[in-house]
Amino acid sequence: MPVAIRATSPEISLEDLGGDFIRADIEFHGVDHSGSSYEGRVYLNNPDADAGTDTTDENGYAGSYFIFGHGGCYGDEGHCDVKPRGPYDPRPPHELWPMRKVVIATDAIRRAVEAGPTMTITVVPIIGATTDKVPEDEELPKFEAVSVLTYQ
Repeated sequence: MPVAIRATSPEISLEDLGGDFIRADIEFHGVDHSGSSYEGRVYLNNPDADAGTDTTDENGYAGSYFIFGHGGCYGDEGHCDVKPRGPYDPRPPHELWPMRKVVIATDAIRRAVEAGPTMTITVVPIIGATTDKVPEDEELPKFEAVSVLTYQ
């Protein structure tokens, strides 16, 4: 079974956020989708969340995003290396180009603002493997950055 770890952000200040927004999103940037498929369960202020944590408001559950993974690279060396395209290249980006995922989490962010001046975001991967081909040393989730956006 793969090493399904959780990823927890550093503390994020909520002091400038206020509570008068009409929508709040949690954006994950540079999400790697080259490995296994998984559900990324997002919890606020619950760094101890794991696969057994209930998806309830009391546990800080904010929502989920889903990755349809590519299952790793089985081609020749360099086959799965992501190379950026030029600015005038009309082709779509490489199939493994990191993606952006958005979780609309308005109510959860409002609860976090009411709870205190900072919050953490924890992502727990739930891997739905149907075969034994999932690498044992795979670490999920993998993303470059997380941000919170509010709309007035």
